[in-house]
Amino acid sequence: MHGNRRHLGTAGAITPFVIFASPRSRTTWLSAFLQYGGWQCGHDELRHCRSLDDVRSWLAQPQTGTVETAAAPFWRLLERYSPEARIVTLRRPVAAVAASLARAGLCVDAAVMQRLLITDRKLEQIEHRLAGRVFPLRYEELDDEAVCAELFTYCLSLPHDKVWWQACAAVNIQTDLGHLVRYFVAHRVQLEKLAKQATHRIRAGMKHPAEIDGVTFQCEAFRPFYREAAPLFAEHLVQTEQSPDDYLHKNVPLLEALDDAGALQVMTGRSNGRLFGYLMTVIGPSLDARERLVGLHTIFFASPDIRGLGMKLQRAALEALRERGVDEVQMRAGHRGSGPRLGTFYRRLGAEPFGSLYRLELEN
Repeated sequence: MHGNRRHLGTAGAITPFVIFASPRSRTTWLSAFLQYGGWQCGHDELRHCRSLDDVRSWLAQPQTGTVETAAAPFWRLLERYSPEARIVTLRRPVAAVAASLARAGLCVDAAVMQRLLITDRKLEQIEHRLAGRVFPLRYEELDDEAVCAELFTYCLSLPHDKVWWQACAAVNIQTDLGHLVRYFVAHRVQLEKLAKQATHRIRAGMKHPAEIDGVTFQCEAFRPFYREAAPLFAEHLVQTEQSPDDYLHKNVPLLEALDDAGALQVMTGRSNGRLFGYLMTVIGPSLDARERLVGLHTIFFASPDIRGLGMKLQRAALEALRERGVDEVQMRAGHRGSGPRLGTFYRRLGAEPFGSLYRLELEN
């Protein structure tokens, strides 16, 4: 395999590199070997990320690389966030990885084996899909100075340093596997959320662009809307730094009851029948005056695929509420990652600030 890599050139001196690797394949040693001459090389940096923006920021740093044992399933995001990055795969047979984990004291059950098999298939996929661009490396080749010299130059755009190689080759560097497992267990919820966000982004990137031929706005019944809107819910949640499946935990029976009682308005924006946006408003009598009806905007999403959709959706919803006899609409501007931009958006509609909303969770 050594000779097959000779056509690979080197990119610019500051271009990042990512090594997608099997676990227990001398990845800690490799990250130390590639920490040289102003370059920083991380090891399983993905575990420190809590959002896709964190991933993008890491890759934006100059003279940065990383060796990752859990990132192979998400390799397509690298094409989006850092398309110029140099890519390496480091593979070790799954059986050998499992044996090494067992010797280190880890229980290698069916779930662990499944993850190992998925990682290996993804590494193979990277080599196949990016053939001619990826530097394929095998675990046993790390004992070969010539191979490591070629890898060193490919990743760092620097000539091989024989003295550095000899100093690193003489050292056995191991990760504290127990500490690593404890870290993953402690941060499991955050890391699973990030994995779901990454998977959603990958799948969304595979879809063909929609044909836009005008937009229609209409009020719809909640139940059929909810069944159809799952892909948009997922996109909405990811854009606001939530897990794409969080909509499954919402109080759907209450929303159905509100809709049955005529106390919920679901305004949608569609093009060629396809759903691109929604705005839900809860409607009820005012506490200030018995004769007044008040609407409270809740979830609101407009796909960026249609320019200006959000403003048109808001205006259509307001007109429908006016026709229903609603006298006042309240809008929340600072929730779920929307930030100050949504407040500016509402002011463009003619809305004015109306106090502040505070939240306090009570422990029971």
